[in-house]
Amino acid sequence: MERLGAALGGLAFVAAIFGGIVVLRVLTRALYAVIWFAETVATFAFALLIGYVVYRILLGTSDDPRRTR
Repeated sequence: MERLGAALGGLAFVAAIFGGIVVLRVLTRALYAVIWFAETVATFAFALLIGYVVYRILLGTSDDPRRTR
């Protein structure tokens, strides 16, 4: 009976280590996906901002209400 308990304890330890590695891998991949998505959104927003500034420069208009056209 002692051997059976020791074997079950060893098996539980192996499962905990393997499960921990799997959980860690899943979490890091999920975090990588979240960071990749945030980076994509930020890059798109930055491109929109630069595009808007270039558009305003090329169009030659101003948002300043004191300036009349």
